Amino acid sequence: MVYLTKEEAHKIVKELAGNKDKEVRRIVQKLNSPEKRTIYVRGKPEIKRLLRKAFKERSQVKIRYYSPHSDENTTRIVDIYQVHNDCITTLCHLREEERIFRIDRIGSATILDNKYKIPKGWEPENIILN
Repeated sequence: MVYLTKEEAHKIVKELAGNKDKEVRRIVQKLNSPEKRTIYVRGKPEIKRLLRKAFKERSQVKIRYYSPHSDENTTRIVDIYQVHNDCITTLCHLREEERIFRIDRIGSATILDNKYKIPKGWEPENIILN
């Protein structure tokens, strides 16, 4: 499967907008709909950039996370409280508690519209980093 950047997608839509084919015009109209499209990033450098951006903006993130203990991928919505080189400290809404996620186990991520605040006086609970 091929993934496009936002700029690449806009360029393609612009090029196709003048097409006379009915089916192509219908697809272009669908792509230009005001409905918000969720864009997931999948490469490790892109995921790291997205996590840092979300932390800076205090925006919730939806991640697809692999857990070796259960050998499963789960979808999590998290509020990022700290970003480290190899992991993020978060409030995980699935577990409703503080969790640490290794960045190399995040398969995909997207920034959500929801904002959050880090609780006043928050400090990491008994965690070992790096």
